[in-house]
Amino acid sequence: MNKFLPSTLLLLPFSLFAQFFPIDQISPELKKDAYAVIRSDKTDIQLNSINEYKHTNEVIISVLDKSGDSYVDAYQFYDPNTKIDLFEAEIFDGNGKSIKKFKSKDLSDASAVSGGQLYTDNRVKYLEFTPTFYPYTIRYKVTTTNKNTLFFPRWSPISNNNLAIESSLYTFTNNSSATIRHLENNLDGFEISKNNTDKSYTYELKNLKPIQSEDIMINWRKIAPNVVFASNQINIDGTQGSFDNWNDYGRWSYKNLINGKLDFTPTQKTHFQNLVKDAKTEKEKVAILYQYMQKKVRYIGVQLGIGGLSPFPNSYVESKSYGDCKALSNYMIGMLDAVGIKGYHTVLYADNASVDIDEKMMYQQGNHMIVYVPLADEDIWVEATSQTSPFNHLGQFSGNRKVYIFDDNGGKIIPSQTFDHNNNILTTKGKIEITIEGNAKINLHETSQGLFYDDNSHVKTLLHKDQVDYFKRKFPVLAQPNIENIKFENDWENANFETFLNVSSSNFAKKQGNNLIFNLIPANNETTTIKKAKNRTYDFQISRGYTDVMEFEITVPANVKGTIHLAPISIKSEFGSYDLTVEKTANNKYILKRTYQQIKGSYDKEKFNDYVEFRRQVSANDNIKTLLEF
Repeated sequence: MNKFLPSTLLLLPFSLFAQFFPIDQISPELKKDAYAVIRSDKTDIQLNSINEYKHTNEVIISVLDKSGDSYVDAYQFYDPNTKIDLFEAEIFDGNGKSIKKFKSKDLSDASAVSGGQLYTDNRVKYLEFTPTFYPYTIRYKVTTTNKNTLFFPRWSPISNNNLAIESSLYTFTNNSSATIRHLENNLDGFEISKNNTDKSYTYELKNLKPIQSEDIMINWRKIAPNVVFASNQINIDGTQGSFDNWNDYGRWSYKNLINGKLDFTPTQKTHFQNLVKDAKTEKEKVAILYQYMQKKVRYIGVQLGIGGLSPFPNSYVESKSYGDCKALSNYMIGMLDAVGIKGYHTVLYADNASVDIDEKMMYQQGNHMIVYVPLADEDIWVEATSQTSPFNHLGQFSGNRKVYIFDDNGGKIIPSQTFDHNNNILTTKGKIEITIEGNAKINLHETSQGLFYDDNSHVKTLLHKDQVDYFKRKFPVLAQPNIENIKFENDWENANFETFLNVSSSNFAKKQGNNLIFNLIPANNETTTIKKAKNRTYDFQISRGYTDVMEFEITVPANVKGTIHLAPISIKSEFGSYDLTVEKTANNKYILKRTYQQIKGSYDKEKFNDYVEFRRQVSANDNIKTLLEF
């Protein structure tokens, strides 16, 4: 054994051996505008059989300031089918000097129970570290053995804006007899090298400057590179399958996840049939059963069963009066089946409309289940987890996205319920009376439809003082508004919410000499803070289309000499339209009519400044003032 170091090494300073990815080694181009820099991110997937894969992820990330703390994803979920073999971490200061080491036993461990869940066998192990200095570097390494092979971690190297990357390397190796399919997204335009064979896939991204977020930019998933892998043979909780398309996956899902779970007794089925015996239409039957279910059961997450994908049987929900989204959707489908109406189990990504089912390749997706009921003349959609949602109204939580429906015959992807400028409608009608002292009294009747129902219907559940605060924000041009006589009407069956209220305001109109100056539009004024861009990098999207209709009768003091003069205003654009008119109907009475329509969609970056100008014009006209002489 050689007990001596080579003489050349003895000449080197010891500090070189102590340094670990010091901050000063990051190029200035990568540090500019970066909150954090990924120095190295290595992911290795080894599919050893259809029953097991190994996953190793080693990340070295330098955090430059407090804004980058959240970019450290040092955690790992696990469950009975995912075993953590290794989890270690180490903290370094900006010079690369080791500050603290963490072994698996030093890390925090908690149940992965989220809001509304009763029980889950998922847990999470994570590094708990509160920085006291910047910059710092964290290295963590996690190795797991996974028995479920229905889905694999995808390569998605860019997780945030203002994040630079020196190197992100992903390797997928197929050591099994299964056939692997993969889907590449958004690789063009990035310095990505790849080396793929029949059994091995390697991707590496190097030297990426931070991506800067832009106003209303298109969805991150349409920009950032990612690669998804899937196997044609899978195992999940001991249940195996073979499929490579959505239709076959639907048949497999129904057979292995649903079959036998629609187990209402003959007596229970008769009960449901009696509930709807007087209904005149199929739609009315669905509404009756949905309302019954809302009163009967409540949502509680129970993430058990085959991979958390299989619902509890109807008999379980009937006895417990609770269930998760899968169990409650299955319960609704069981009731429909009892009265001879077909309903489909429907999987989607809920809550965040920017994440959608990707139909380009079949792989396991979604985080929520609802019910799709195709009647002869209308599609009905049922959100089974809510005790308050109106009938046939998915709203912001589940509407405007692709969904996956399946039954015993197979599965396919279809669009869910659509909400756009044709059915997202806010209608405001009212009367405003202005006194010679400049005070104002307003009677308002507001009708909310489509996604406006989601925005406004919850106000009914608030405390009175919170309702008052909410409505004050609807009148930004009123000085010290006093909200009175609040009333609501909720049409559950048609998702139509009406608000009635009286408002008074002192100093609504400002006196200047013998003039009264006031805003023509007293409520729901459109505003904008978006600024024009000299160099726009990404396309942009208008995430919501809607129509805002307003009609007010304005009564001015009888002794004023002047008249409201306003030429009709009309703005037409590919982004929407705006129309404003004021018509005199009597000596001191006017009718104001305003309609603003915004069209949702994705638009080319070259049109961004045109959109900003359109919004500025709308805002300016919505906040226009008039002058009356008295």
